[in-house]
Formats: sequence, structure tokens, C-alpha cells
Amino acid sequence: MEEKKFWTPVRTKPRQEKKLAKYCAVNGIPHYLPLLHKIHHYQNRTAEFSSPMFPGYVFCRLDEAAFSRVRLSNTVAYKIDIDAESERTLIGELKAIRVFERMSDTCAVEVRPELAAGTPVEVIRGPFRGLSGIVQSRKNKLLLIISIELLGQAAAVEINASDLEIQ
Repeated sequence: MEEKKFWTPVRTKPRQEKKLAKYCAVNGIPHYLPLLHKIHHYQNRTAEFSSPMFPGYVFCRLDEAAFSRVRLSNTVAYKIDIDAESERTLIGELKAIRVFERMSDTCAVEVRPELAAGTPVEVIRGPFRGLSGIVQSRKNKLLLIISIELLGQAAAVEINASDLEIQ
């Protein structure tokens, strides 16, 4: 009987996320590395780059045999064990994170440790329509928080209060 593969957060060694993603791609291991696209303006030039949304984590679809292959990359610290129910939750959260990732080209997306719980809301208008999250007010701005519970981290984006509905 074949062991079931689960989407699993894999903790990498420091600054090894892109190397692990490349290793997985070359070896046919399904993976997802959420990236934030950023533009920095310096005195003489502008630099555009992508950095991991959740530093130190790559999401891979693994069973024990695939994890053993991933460990051969010498980029892995450990994996977070996951069951079928946790995987369903994680997949839903990753779908929401994909929206944030796409939007990082056009608006500022901020990732930080998970914030204190606020009011649960659903976005009813705009590019984030259908997403659920938590509202957090910061420096006179309204932020929508989408969290990855297993990692204890969250992504935040500025949003207009009129686009939200309390759940």
C-alpha cells in the first residue's frame, strides 16, 4: 500500500528556500515557495527582486520516501508533521496566500508573526473578494490578515473598510 503524500511545511536552513525549491523542481517533487515581489529605489538605480514570503519555509507534497529525498539537498532543517485535516486547512490558507503573492506586484504586502485576534471578516469587493481574514488597525491603516496557523505567521494587506463584511 502506498503511503499518502501530504502538503507539508518544510523548515529550511537559513537562506536556503530558493535552493530547496530548485532541488524539488529538478527532482519532480511538488512544492510551493510563496514569493513577495519588491522594488527598492536606491540613489542611482532601482532593483527588483523576489524574496520568500515566509522565510525559512517551503511547502512540499511529501511522504516519508520523498522527505528522505528532500533531505539529500542539504537545505532542510526539519518538517512539520501534518495529518489530513491539517492539510485541508493548510491548502485553504495557501490558496489565500497565492492571492497575496499575485497582488505583491501592485500593492504592499507585509508578512510578520501572527497578530492578536481581531474581528473576523470576509472581503466582499475588489481583488481579494471571497477571502476571509482578521482585521487589524495599525498607524491609521486597516489591514486584512491571512494567517498560516501551522507556522504562526501571517500576511497583511491594506484594504478599504467598505470592502469588508463582518462574519
